[in-house]
Amino acid sequence: MSDQDDLRRLLLVVGEASPQTVRLALAGAPARIHVVVPAVVRPLDWLANADDRANERARLRASEAEEALSGLVEVTSGAGDLDPVQAVADALAEFPATDMVIAGASADDGLDLALARFGLPVYRVGPRPGRKARINREVRELAGGRNAGKLLAFIVGMNVALMVAAIALSLVALFVLWLVGAF
Repeated sequence: MSDQDDLRRLLLVVGEASPQTVRLALAGAPARIHVVVPAVVRPLDWLANADDRANERARLRASEAEEALSGLVEVTSGAGDLDPVQAVADALAEFPATDMVIAGASADDGLDLALARFGLPVYRVGPRPGRKARINREVRELAGGRNAGKLLAFIVGMNVALMVAAIALSLVALFVLWLVGAF
């Protein structure tokens, strides 16, 4: 392997891009690639505190991306933190990349700017972020303790919804009791 190949090291940050998309987009890419897949906690998983499922999904996606690129390039992979910026920081500590590529529509637009702080060129592969990316970003912010106003609104909203549901169920129960003559 030449010295030039040693200089061409790409950190691939995979959102929800298919392995085929990753393979086609990066064919002929640098000789060394490290794939990092940040864990994505879905809204219901976050409510259930199911970080283990998110980490398992991230490990699976990382191995799928690694398998898609094997044979084309020298590739390693790993699951990352819930915060994609932290996942990249952790990966860069072990894999000194020269470029970064973001793949997948679930990676929000702000991620490009946030990753620019590492001083590496950042590219994007695949479709532009959509609604799902915004939802993922907001869940990450809530899970990370940021955006306390939205967290407070969420807690108050859930309590109000539960209270309305309890009142409605109580009224239905009273109506049923009235119909059977027990009240």
